[in-house]
Amino acid sequence: MEDSLRPEAVSPLFRGRFGHPYIYRPSCPSTQELVRGLGEGAVASCEQQTAGRGRMGRAWISPWGAGVLFSLALEPSTPPQQLPPFGLVVAEAVCEACWPDAQVRWPNDVVVAGRKLAGVLAELREGRLVVGVGVNANHAPEELPPGARVPGTSLRILRAAPVDRAQLLADIVASIEARYAGFERYGFAGLERDELRGRRVELAGGATGLCTGVDEHGRLVVDGRAHTSAEVTAVLVCEDAREYHAVEAEAECQEGS
Repeated sequence: MEDSLRPEAVSPLFRGRFGHPYIYRPSCPSTQELVRGLGEGAVASCEQQTAGRGRMGRAWISPWGAGVLFSLALEPSTPPQQLPPFGLVVAEAVCEACWPDAQVRWPNDVVVAGRKLAGVLAELREGRLVVGVGVNANHAPEELPPGARVPGTSLRILRAAPVDRAQLLADIVASIEARYAGFERYGFAGLERDELRGRRVELAGGATGLCTGVDEHGRLVVDGRAHTSAEVTAVLVCEDAREYHAVEAEAECQEGS
């Protein structure tokens, strides 16, 4: 069977409670809306989103049939005020399923060697949680967005070979299910694959400082101060920030020439 996220390719690979029902559309505005209102464990995926979004409404663009794009419906018993760290839990699950050396860049990116491999979006409405995941799976280098704040990569680039997206989707869902069970029982146990801990970072607005990790509430701690994801629009490792600003400066020179 050709590489596809169609039900006949994916449904037999689910090995737990999650993934039932499995909703598939070749194209849809957003899998977040496709799965909203369904029972816990429902998964919706597509080959392409026409209005995909990331944190703070940023667009998530992926060419047809290259990514693993899906959303998962959850009904956590954890009180809403304790749910903010759950996006980090999902990000670690994605790391675990995708790549041995993948790390989490707070608050919702999965990176490998500083390049973005995946993103997570957790949205809570009326006690129901919808978690969206987008993974750069079979993207060729030219299919990654140029000039991105965090440069991209894909599993195809890392492995030097295409990946089975159906199997990858099932593996990620299984990893999320296992970590969700631990989160519901014990709460947030901390971030294991923390890319920012011990590094100097730049927050949106230009402030820099030493990151000492995330606290028990999932907040980023920089120079002793805890920041929520709502307070910070972007985080760059300082060396990445220098590279990004250099790209911006070069683009400005080209526009003015």
